Amino acid sequence: MRDNSIQYLNELNILIVSINNNGEITYISPYCETLLGYKVNDKLKKEWWTKISFNNDEVILNKLKIKEISLGKLKVSNKPYETKVKCSDGNFKWIEWRDAVLEDNTFTTVGVDITIRKSQEIASFHSNDIINSVDAMILVSDKNDNVIFCSPSVERMLGYSDEEIMGDNWWKLTYENQYEAQKVKEAIHNFVYFHIKDFTDISKRQIKTKNGDYKWIEWQLSKGLNDTYISVGTDITNRVLTEMELKEAKETAEKSLKVKDEFLANMSHEIRTPLNAVIGFTDLLLETQLTPEQKEHLETMRNSGEILLSLINNVLDLAKLDSNKVEIEEIPFNLHKSLYEVVKLMKLKAKEKKIALELDINPNTPEFVLGDPTRIGQILLNLIGNAIKFTDEGSVIVSVKLTKDENNLTEVYFEIKDTGIGIVSNKISTVFGVFTQAKSDTSRIYGGTGLGLAIVKKLVSLLNGEIKVQSKFGVGSNFKMTIPFKKDVTKIEKHFVELGEVEKSILNLKILLVEDNKTNQLLAKTRLERWNCIVDIANNGIEGVKKVQKNMYDIILMDIQMPVMDGYEATKIIKNDLSKQVSKIPIIAMTAYTSKKDINMALEAGMNDYIFKPFKKEELLLLLKKYGKLTNIEKLEDSKEIKIINENTKSEKYTDLEFLKQESLNETSILVLLIQLFIKDLDEYVQVVTKEIKTKNWEILHRATHKIKPNISMFGISKMEPLVHTLMKKLEKREDFDNVSNLLNECKQIIEKVKEELKEELKILENE
Repeated sequence: MRDNSIQYLNELNILIVSINNNGEITYISPYCETLLGYKVNDKLKKEWWTKISFNNDEVILNKLKIKEISLGKLKVSNKPYETKVKCSDGNFKWIEWRDAVLEDNTFTTVGVDITIRKSQEIASFHSNDIINSVDAMILVSDKNDNVIFCSPSVERMLGYSDEEIMGDNWWKLTYENQYEAQKVKEAIHNFVYFHIKDFTDISKRQIKTKNGDYKWIEWQLSKGLNDTYISVGTDITNRVLTEMELKEAKETAEKSLKVKDEFLANMSHEIRTPLNAVIGFTDLLLETQLTPEQKEHLETMRNSGEILLSLINNVLDLAKLDSNKVEIEEIPFNLHKSLYEVVKLMKLKAKEKKIALELDINPNTPEFVLGDPTRIGQILLNLIGNAIKFTDEGSVIVSVKLTKDENNLTEVYFEIKDTGIGIVSNKISTVFGVFTQAKSDTSRIYGGTGLGLAIVKKLVSLLNGEIKVQSKFGVGSNFKMTIPFKKDVTKIEKHFVELGEVEKSILNLKILLVEDNKTNQLLAKTRLERWNCIVDIANNGIEGVKKVQKNMYDIILMDIQMPVMDGYEATKIIKNDLSKQVSKIPIIAMTAYTSKKDINMALEAGMNDYIFKPFKKEELLLLLKKYGKLTNIEKLEDSKEIKIINENTKSEKYTDLEFLKQESLNETSILVLLIQLFIKDLDEYVQVVTKEIKTKNWEILHRATHKIKPNISMFGISKMEPLVHTLMKKLEKREDFDNVSNLLNECKQIIEKVKEELKEELKILENE
């Protein structure tokens, strides 16, 4: 061991122990006393293992390890390891050790205290021989940032000899920009001596090598003895370059995905726009007087349009599924009705091929469930469509039954069995792959893209279900699927009552249609006029804004992509820059773009809702009824505000259900449900008021009052309307809390009277 090496070793905050071939400890560094409390002498060398170990087993294992290493039976690992070492006062320190065997077969181990910082740098070297075995660079610098010692690994890693980088030369050679070098010096100095971190990153730096290349070095810094500091540097160039490549690859992939998504969105828009006219006008023609032959041709035409639309949806859905952008709905729907509709839609195809299509729903199958009816329909259309396509004679049988019924969850089993061509055994495992078909000539003979089953598999997984296939070539295929559904009878009944109400309604709305496509204008106008709507047409956004300035409408149907001014800009102007009354007009986006981004843009612009082209008449009818009803309520509120003063003393009755009865077509079951829900809302409002009035929580009180306001008008609670109107203004401005408190208490008193009246009304209705 060289004298200068021993001198440095004695000054470092590291624990070094050397052991000869006979297992005798020949050297323990002075730092042992500082770290563990043991004074270094011959007695400590003899009792070392007993002193630092917590039990006799540790002593035996350590001595055995040293013996096997000295005999060459055990190789020294270059990986660090951690042990718990006993101190002289009975406490312990966590030490990270690195072992090495010198040329004279002396075993040397270097320990670093990692009790406070487990990730502390390894400042471990005790001689040139040990230092040579360390891959990381080790530099010792004085308080003036001059390098006073460097490990041989510096030359291996960077190419500089120790003479070249001593003193201030390190900073001159490894940093091309001396201003940058000075910043790093100051940052290191502040960190090591004052524990201050600034904005300069000293943990990872790009260092210039002797041949002019650059390497990324990760540094760990610690304070040494006599105002020195130790820098341990690891070459992380490969890691950094890999990270950069991954980042670049990720950005490229994201860019490609964005281009693909934009292409698919544009393709969808371009195809959907004319398809909207084809399917829409076919529907209109089917509602007229037709001969049997004309009706058959038109139904075939509509079916072809639906198939083309299904193909477009498949392509878009596959892209969304691959990007994890598909969102699953959870709404109440009639499962039996959905199944019958799917089978009815596919019967025409089966009839054309002269094969039977049968639906067998087991009586134990729940009729109403919570789930995603669109995705369920899509899955079944794909599976039944495939079965019919690959069956030339025989039948396709769809069987459905309940397999599990637990608390709030039901599991439904679906089976689609056909007598078609079947699948060859070596292709069954790949049948759910993209662009995969059973044989190479399948697409040519039967048509199709090979996307259907890939989409089915991914959709079933999203619905937390399972799907399997059994098939025998030349005999047929059997697809078996289980999908879980939630049960919620209350929501289901409410949904279908409202749906039935919508289907019976006549709209009588004044609608502004903002649409640049003449065909779509004609289609929408014809459809709306059949629902007794007055339709005004604007060819672009600017025309739409001008018409709204001159006329009031119940609803605006707004196309998104138009020349001159698009739907986004027109909506922003209508909602923000015109009168308060105009801003209340509901705006429904009518778009051929189906991406979530486009939908969000429409909603952010101020549109109330959206519908995709080509739209189904039932979907449009539901939206118009929904927002037409809101408009009628606003009109009712306006008219009541004018008459309220004269009507205050008209009657002691607190509610007027005339409007509600008209809207519900005097349907008893609907009235009962609405009254029950309103009583529940009133109870919740009273609870919120009672609680939040004590803490003067303006925001929650305002939100609760705003929520209940439309129902006050709907139920004709005239005595409460002016109170709520005043409350809203005061809560919004957060002023005059004493008056607010009095108004809220008045509202609570009126609510009690209202509840009494409504409960009496419920008794009458339930006895009808």
